[in-house]
Amino acid sequence: MGESMALAALAELKHQRMRDCADLQKRSEWRPPYALTTALELESIEMPRLPAGCARLKHRIMVAVPHANRKYRVDGVAAVVWRFPLDTVLVDRRFPCVSPACTWAMFAAYLDLEELIVLADSMMRRDRRLRRVTMEELIAYLDGARSYAQSMAEEGGSGRLFRGYANCRRALRLARSGTDSSMETRTRLVMPRYGLDTPQVNYPVSVKGRPIYLDLAYPEFKICIEYEGAHHAGQWLNDVTRRQLIEDAGWRYVQVTKLDIGNEDDEERLAERVARHIREVTGKAVRLTRRKTIMQVCDARSMRRKPLYERLGFRPLMSDSPDSPADSAYGGGADELEAIA
Repeated sequence: MGESMALAALAELKHQRMRDCADLQKRSEWRPPYALTTALELESIEMPRLPAGCARLKHRIMVAVPHANRKYRVDGVAAVVWRFPLDTVLVDRRFPCVSPACTWAMFAAYLDLEELIVLADSMMRRDRRLRRVTMEELIAYLDGARSYAQSMAEEGGSGRLFRGYANCRRALRLARSGTDSSMETRTRLVMPRYGLDTPQVNYPVSVKGRPIYLDLAYPEFKICIEYEGAHHAGQWLNDVTRRQLIEDAGWRYVQVTKLDIGNEDDEERLAERVARHIREVTGKAVRLTRRKTIMQVCDARSMRRKPLYERLGFRPLMSDSPDSPADSAYGGGADELEAIA
């Protein structure tokens, strides 16, 4: 299983794609905005896991056009039609790209719900050098697409929303800004699959006067979950020191690697490890549910449950500072989802 891409790797990929696009612009005067995978590469956004049937997205330069009659045949280029607002940005002053919010919406036709959440997180990194969009901008784009569809219906058009619109609304219920990697996102999504609360993202703590951001945390139980990727020896030593500081501050530490993610049995064992720590802290039995789909996790009713510590009758050890977005603002509302499902 692949690891998350670091800033340097994303920058290298961007420059490779810029060379490809510069070559294309020498061969053709056609200037549609770059889209989908090409837009992600040019904007240094980590690529989600694409389904097996999307080979053309990986191996061709992708562009977007508003109508099918605006397509042209250019060697090595594939055009997709996007009849909704085609917001664009300019990369390096010479490469027009579909904006991150619009790109995310376009990917809804190709990605499953989990990878749509992963991609949203990747666009909203904690590292400002990699942050490309805000939650408010993603919401605004979806609102604009809905308004556009409504206006088309009033003028006698179909008024249909784009494929995957409902999943976009669902994804925003679980997407979080301020993350550090796609593997952290995938780790976070394991917990609610088995009935545990969704952990906090990059929870700040002060340890011996030193600020530390925990990858994932249940501050109410003082349990942190840290994803550890493949590192060189120096980074490994830093991680050992970091873990010692966190544990010295009274936190229970759950280490996660790529071997814990991606397989249902392994993910259930990870959830059981977390549940065991919660039982040890609270003295209360914590029963996991059967594995849920991400669609079930995103259900508005399940997201309105009381926090686990309340259900256990446990007094929180630390402030929770919940980061879960309100359903009406981020999820688009259950009524709307039911109407368009």
